[in-house]
Amino acid sequence: MKELIVSPSPHIRSGNSTQKIMLDVIIALVPALIASVVIFGPRAALITAVCVGSCVLFEYLCRLIMKREQTISDLSAVVTGILLAMNLPVTIPLWVAIFGCFIAIVVAKQLFGGIGQNFANPAIAARVILLASFSGYMTAYTVPFDHAGVDAVLGATPLAQLASGGEVPTLLNMFLGAKGGCIGEVSCAALLLGGIYLVARKVIHPITPLIFIGTVFLGSFLLGQDPLYQILSGGLFIGAIFMATDYSSSPVTMSGKAIFAFGCGLITILIRFYGGYPEGVSFAILLMNILTPQIDKVTRKIPLGAKLQNPKKLKIKRIVFSIVGILLAAGVLVWTGFTLFKGEGYGKAELEEYASAALPEADTLKPIKVSSDDEQLLFAYKAENGAGAALVVTAEGYNKKEPITMMVGFNPDGVIQGVKVIDQHETEGIGTNVVTDEAFLAQFAGKTAEDLSADVVAGATFTSEGILSGCQKAAELYSSLQSEILG
Repeated sequence: MKELIVSPSPHIRSGNSTQKIMLDVIIALVPALIASVVIFGPRAALITAVCVGSCVLFEYLCRLIMKREQTISDLSAVVTGILLAMNLPVTIPLWVAIFGCFIAIVVAKQLFGGIGQNFANPAIAARVILLASFSGYMTAYTVPFDHAGVDAVLGATPLAQLASGGEVPTLLNMFLGAKGGCIGEVSCAALLLGGIYLVARKVIHPITPLIFIGTVFLGSFLLGQDPLYQILSGGLFIGAIFMATDYSSSPVTMSGKAIFAFGCGLITILIRFYGGYPEGVSFAILLMNILTPQIDKVTRKIPLGAKLQNPKKLKIKRIVFSIVGILLAAGVLVWTGFTLFKGEGYGKAELEEYASAALPEADTLKPIKVSSDDEQLLFAYKAENGAGAALVVTAEGYNKKEPITMMVGFNPDGVIQGVKVIDQHETEGIGTNVVTDEAFLAQFAGKTAEDLSADVVAGATFTSEGILSGCQKAAELYSSLQSEILG
């Protein structure tokens, strides 16, 4: 018989078990699940069932292969499946959802030892990987109450609409869930109801969601954004209530929870306002999950009788390192997400890339000066082998704040040879699909200012018409500057 080692008294007995806690979380998620079916139709229930079944199966098989004690009865895999499903759009292919379940259970959870030993919330880790790997599928959001499943009409999320200056839903609709987004994130009312239940059951402490949401609210206000729209948009409520409060991947002390929540809120607003993604909740939680061990070290209480060398200096040092880590992590995400147009021209490699699509017959492009004060004309280039010229112009797409920047190539007679979109800030998964659609861009080749037209892409009318207007502007400019360009 193995010797049982027990720590010194006093001992505190808790009636809570992992199974009871997970059951409470499942109950708290029921209102959001019901709301998702009402808003998105029966496919929301199908995706949830597939994710739950896949997560349970992956956990069972993984524990079986690793010859470890089975843990599917603790219901943690069920919770992971529900949370992952709620972080997916209703149009997601089922195989992508199943792949996400594999990432969540096998990679993010079981390979690290199982529940309590995973470094990050499994559903968050899976969502981030899916977003990076299948961004088109992960951003194919639908308009609410269109129950057509994968064939539903695509629509933008409120965050994308806010970023682009488009019309956004009313605050009441956003609170109730009449907006685009992932299956379980849209109804803030249902999520709030679940959060109140978890607090009442003492499953979570309110400090984490309150500081997380409060930081986003205050930061949005200070940065001149509408704070109410910001907190009711995206996955903030589901992230703050159900994912940032994960026991195994968040700090254990109250001060640690406060630092963790503040970091999540700070990174979220930095990504939303300055990064390349309209949403930043998942990235923020994942980054703070990584910093959790350091936060625990900073905020842990010194045991009675323990001696530490310069405890105050050590604590200050750890706090400084934590703050620097949070800011560096946020900075990396923001920097890598930037695709801002600098207005300083392009290097040789960039020109070759753009010219290969806009003016394929050109050998080398050289910049030329033209006598035009048109604000839409940024640069003009001439092919050294006489193949024609290329103009870089801007056009207004769906995003009213950030224009589309595009290069349009012409042969000497003014016939368009090709179009290359250089920079854009259109809606992810909708407008972004248009600017990279070779078939759509190819229809402009062979046309002149007199016969320019295009078939717009369904669901992305503004982006399609924006590219068409950019081609028309470039054609008009080329026609008026033709002698100057070729001379």
